[in-house]
Amino acid sequence: MKKKVLSIIIALMFVLIFAGCSKSEPAESEENVGMPNPWSDVASAEEAAKGAGIDSFSAAEGVEISLGTVKPEVYRCMDGMAEAKIPIAAVDMTIRKARPETGENGDVSGDYGEYKHEWTKEIDGMEVKCFGNREGEATRSIWTSGDYCYSIVAYGAGGDEDFGLSEADLEALVKAVK
Repeated sequence: MKKKVLSIIIALMFVLIFAGCSKSEPAESEENVGMPNPWSDVASAEEAAKGAGIDSFSAAEGVEISLGTVKPEVYRCMDGMAEAKIPIAAVDMTIRKARPETGENGDVSGDYGEYKHEWTKEIDGMEVKCFGNREGEATRSIWTSGDYCYSIVAYGAGGDEDFGLSEADLEALVKAVK
């Protein structure tokens, strides 16, 4: 008799355990609501500037650097910020221009990683703050000019965390980004 009662109790436990594992479908009135994507893809730098509500945007298109010719593949915008995504050689680069209130202390890069090296370089009369894991090679660069903040972030494709732009490449890009 004890074995029979014990068997029934164990069977009931399994039923309860497996009943809790079944996937239930959400009720029709339930909604899965997430954070809306603030970015809009657009066809050109001009459309990115207009969508961001800024005066203009130039992402150094056509500039020659050691990696090749800069050719933005994607332009995006959100309120206050324009962005260009640029795959070049084995590098994923993002260039941004934004109103100061869009960033944090003038940093509109969206990259909050920690780097081994931090330095400031003057380029074309602007003070550019640089960050990188290799001395003199900038992974993240930020600066302010006029009423806007700018950034260039360049990561090695495939997870190369030590990649950085050379001084010559950075200078060419900063001079062309407007």
